[in-house]
Amino acid sequence: MTIAADVTKQLASLVSFPTVSAVSNLELLDYVEEQTARYGGRARRFLSPEGDKANLLVSIGPEAPGGIIFSGHTDVVPTEGQAWTGDPWTLREQNDKLIGRGATDMKGFLACCLAALPGITAKKLTKPIHLAFSYDEEVGCTGVGSMAEWVGQSDLKPRLAVIGEATSMDMIAAHKGGMIGWCRIKGKPGHSSQPDRYVNAVMAAGDMIAEINRIREDMRNGPTFEGLDPPYSTIQVNLIKGGLHGNIVSESCEFFWEMRLVPGESDHAVLERMKRFAFEKLEPAMKAVNPECGVIFDVQARIPGLKPNDDPALARELLALLGRKEPRYVPYGTEAGIFQLAGVPSVVIGPGDIADAHQPDESVAISELEKCVAFLHQLGDTCC
Repeated sequence: MTIAADVTKQLASLVSFPTVSAVSNLELLDYVEEQTARYGGRARRFLSPEGDKANLLVSIGPEAPGGIIFSGHTDVVPTEGQAWTGDPWTLREQNDKLIGRGATDMKGFLACCLAALPGITAKKLTKPIHLAFSYDEEVGCTGVGSMAEWVGQSDLKPRLAVIGEATSMDMIAAHKGGMIGWCRIKGKPGHSSQPDRYVNAVMAAGDMIAEINRIREDMRNGPTFEGLDPPYSTIQVNLIKGGLHGNIVSESCEFFWEMRLVPGESDHAVLERMKRFAFEKLEPAMKAVNPECGVIFDVQARIPGLKPNDDPALARELLALLGRKEPRYVPYGTEAGIFQLAGVPSVVIGPGDIADAHQPDESVAISELEKCVAFLHQLGDTCC
């Protein structure tokens, strides 16, 4: 069987599991364990708190320190409301591309990992290869942490983690980190003819958003990281809801905020600034009317930034394998920063164009998958 045929077969199987973030990924993990067992794969699962999802770490080769992690997420975004021209969960080929939900983001890379195993294991491995497949990346990289933390505290000491998000097989050496969440404001309702007797949650939200906009302006003049677009940190509010009627002082309001910070900047410091404004500037007047009024910050997810690794030789080696001269930097986040924070040098390299991710008729070029399998074979050779 050719590489193209093998990776297509693997991708067809993986796409057939409708692993949107809201449902379980355990059946897909069963399939991966079955596929890797024939190569001596030793599987560890890290269950979600509810037990309906899991991270899967499969180790192949000797139980020795070093080696390489090939990492990707198993969850995909929903298809509802999108104009698909065929079944999203049945892989089909058209114009030398494979179409199906997750083909680019990022079951294509998972399929490459499985298709590369026969060639990698045909030689004697002196260092292990680890497959690290996570859950709930699409809802804020909230699943992978337990696995990455375990790896960092273990004796595995991997030399490198390759996170296979779509990069057109370029090497991403740095990306922004971020934090997302809700700000929920509780006021005191009443007739709008006497607003000073009550606490208007919508007005308080407006004051809070104005402070976030001041933070946004400060970020534009703050630390920069050349190569990112934009090269400075950002923060914004993208969703707001509150109030009942035009003649009632609003009792509640909530808005969704997100920050994306250049590597090295502290998301907690930004959050603390937001909290100080809320607790010191807004709440005293609110609680003077009613002690039950106030502001709550509900952090939904945190994604650490990725910095260039401290090993220039490793970067040169990877670029040479890819036939590239320079790495790229991107403004979005991945699980790479989480592995790096756990002590594993990390980069982002994967098949496909990120512009195709999350789209109807999501697709990946077969040639991209072939390039990725060849790259994984080359990395596997460094463990032989």
